[in-house]
Amino acid sequence: MNLLVKSLKSVKDLILPKGPEFRTLPFGIVKGNVMKIDFHHNFRQFLGLYEYELNESFKKLVTPGSKCFDVGGKGGYNALMMARLSGGAPVVSFECDEPAIEELHEVFSRNPYDIKIQKSFVGDIDDEEHITLDSACEKYFVPDFVKMDIEGAEVLALKGAEKLLKNHKPKMIIEVHGKDQEEGCLEILKTHQYHIQIIDQSTILPEKRETFAHIRWLICN
Repeated sequence: MNLLVKSLKSVKDLILPKGPEFRTLPFGIVKGNVMKIDFHHNFRQFLGLYEYELNESFKKLVTPGSKCFDVGGKGGYNALMMARLSGGAPVVSFECDEPAIEELHEVFSRNPYDIKIQKSFVGDIDDEEHITLDSACEKYFVPDFVKMDIEGAEVLALKGAEKLLKNHKPKMIIEVHGKDQEEGCLEILKTHQYHIQIIDQSTILPEKRETFAHIRWLICN
């Protein structure tokens, strides 16, 4: 399998154009939307295969009219997916990296959805650089669905969402980075009576992750 993956990557690198360009996605759950695609880094997104093991969960949890928070919005793929699945309901994309924020502005301006950008780290405090999800609810709206991918800050983000979880219990998909984060998230979620399904990464054309050996998704409803 590793030899096959390497062979496919070599062929892809040889025949596909280099460099990022705005392209309309022709396949998958975000079909018809525009993203900044570099085939050498975003090929799965272009083919509709990016984290495709989550597609059915997204379709089940994000229904027409669902207001959404995209916590960790780099690239805009998930925010566009939520906006499309919800029929154009409001989405807030949370991102802390300045170049990524600039790209989000470019991407969202080329698509017909109501997606706002919040420049902040999401955690358990509110200051100039950080915001809690409870404060975001007051600033924007109470979400029906939350997707979270913030590379090791998942527990802090849930600690900053106490009111949201207690009073509204939104549906969620949380990417956990490390066993300690997974255990911490499960402990918090179970106190709020969430039903949790755990999904592992696919072994077919898996994503290359340099930083975290343990990455899974918690499907929460």
